[in-house]
Amino acid sequence: MLYRLLTSLLLLAALFVGCSEQNASKDSSPSTVDSANLPDSEVSGATIYLFHRGELTTEIRADRILKFEAADSTMGYQLDIDFLDSASQIMSNLVSDSGVIRETTNHLQAYGHVVVITHDSLKLETDFLTWNPEIDKIQTDAFVKFTKEGNVFTGWGMEANRDLSRLRILNQISSNAIDLEKLSEPE
Repeated sequence: MLYRLLTSLLLLAALFVGCSEQNASKDSSPSTVDSANLPDSEVSGATIYLFHRGELTTEIRADRILKFEAADSTMGYQLDIDFLDSASQIMSNLVSDSGVIRETTNHLQAYGHVVVITHDSLKLETDFLTWNPEIDKIQTDAFVKFTKEGNVFTGWGMEANRDLSRLRILNQISSNAIDLEKLSEPE
């Protein structure tokens, strides 16, 4: 009798464990991952060079880069980007949390805590901006803040050339400019 009781308890325990393992596997995520969402390649600590008509225009350094061939996109994290002039001198530097490059067009979108500092110390701060090499412009519709020598200009939306020497704030312009002449003087 004791033998039958122990055998029955063991069978019930085995049945209970088997059922709970089946339920756990139904509730947990599948072991196969959708490969369409995975990058084709991933690199840590990389540098990308962008060229326009055979001329080096941009050097992009990133802590992590993910390449998605089908989407023509390369995503970078913790970006540090130098925009170069025709003599390969740095015109401006951009840092941001992340960004996306469309490789066939070299369009760049920078996201999150975007800061651009030019060779003449003009500083741009925003949350999003794009680089369009076809028209040679940096653009955004987001809030922007420009600072140079104590002068601060803010607004919504902006369009500028790569070194920010020619820029235009599009909407709701505000300023605490101390000396407008200093802001426009070339150094």
